[in-house]
Amino acid sequence: MADETRPPPGAARAFAAYGALWVGYLAIGGATQQHDLVGGLWVTEVLAIALPAIIAVRVAGLPARSALGLRAPAPAHLGAAVLLAIANQPVVSFVTWASRALAPESWVREFDTLQRALDLFFSQQALPMILTVSLAAPLGEELFFRGYALPALARSWGPLVACLVSGAMFSALHVNRIGFLGLWEIGILLAVLRLWSGSLWPAILCHATNNAVAGAAFLLGWEDPDIAPPAWLLALGAVLLGAGVTLARRTLRRVPPAEDPPSPRDVRFTRAISLEALWVAGVLLAIAQLRHVVADVPMAVWIGLSAAAVAVAAVSWSRDASA
Repeated sequence: MADETRPPPGAARAFAAYGALWVGYLAIGGATQQHDLVGGLWVTEVLAIALPAIIAVRVAGLPARSALGLRAPAPAHLGAAVLLAIANQPVVSFVTWASRALAPESWVREFDTLQRALDLFFSQQALPMILTVSLAAPLGEELFFRGYALPALARSWGPLVACLVSGAMFSALHVNRIGFLGLWEIGILLAVLRLWSGSLWPAILCHATNNAVAGAAFLLGWEDPDIAPPAWLLALGAVLLGAGVTLARRTLRRVPPAEDPPSPRDVRFTRAISLEALWVAGVLLAIAQLRHVVADVPMAVWIGLSAAAVAVAAVSWSRDASA
């Protein structure tokens, strides 16, 4: 009976899930990415980022597909997602380079070092890195930030604040002080796209396109911090930013109030114990490795945990569909 009266997820639960995300991100990400960046990124996206969102909707007794916005998108929304991702590149360049010009010297050195490291990673593992940032990151991060956190925040604070806060949460995860505003802008764009389209898939596609373009820019040497973008590109970015803010405000005014997710009485409630056990096992194993309590865990073990999480989630989603 308690499940039938449980209120739908709001801001408090979004932040609780975000706290769990950070615990997993620091532990699992730290343990896996230091030995295998590509494999570690995939594991992190599954176990640390996507899994807390899936657990959260399971605990609430909600069908994951509808609660996370995984409904079929309109073709026009998918086309708009690709165009927005491409058109947004000058905006990100403008915001990021403006931040770099105004930032303290220590922040600039940190940012430039990160850019050169990414340039090296992309040059050494071009295809694996492109696939990782274009598939793993959009799927994992969109499931949490625009699939779970955004609607939960919107139920408490409305669509505008939800877009701003979820965008900031998304940007903070990247731990990039100079890049924070540019990543925040991307997060807001993805949030507006999610609310406008009513589906998570356009946001996933937009995120994937953005990351693929950014990865290609590294391969082409366009992300060299010693070479500023051309003035015309920065000017275009400033103009598009102003136009985008105006369009986003108009779009959010037309977004209907956040709807409560389907009542738990309409689905067969599936407990999240198995998913929680996989998350706890991953975190504890990662901490044990980082504290040198156990030897370095083979990547095959991490991949196995990730595959198990995907399989358990898929089974629970199939039960939703058959309920």
